[in-house]
Amino acid sequence: MSSNISKKKKFVKDGVFRAELNRFLTNELAEDGYSGVQVRHTPSKTEIIILATRTQNVLGEKGRRIRELTALVQKRFGFKENTVELYAEKVAQRGLCAIAQAESLRYKLVGGLAVRRACYGVLR
Repeated sequence: MSSNISKKKKFVKDGVFRAELNRFLTNELAEDGYSGVQVRHTPSKTEIIILATRTQNVLGEKGRRIRELTALVQKRFGFKENTVELYAEKVAQRGLCAIAQAESLRYKLVGGLAVRRACYGVLR
């Protein structure tokens, strides 16, 4: 960043960016097992790593969906062309990810599965 910006403002700006990005990706990738995001800033690019249980759905057919998401993030957050890259990463242990388990339970209940059966399936 070439302009002088206080550390407080920088941290607040980064926090707001992460929160808005997380909300955007939660809405877009709810059915695909979205469970978090990591952001890495380098001088030339910003790398956004999407953590999900079903990475093939995030990538889409021949990488089409990840390119669409990249374009949406560029437009929404005002990144210049080719300065942001999105990657999809599989959650290492799905059973230890609370967000993934909660989403799984949510879709089981919405799908009409009995409450006790859905909860026992998540607890295993």
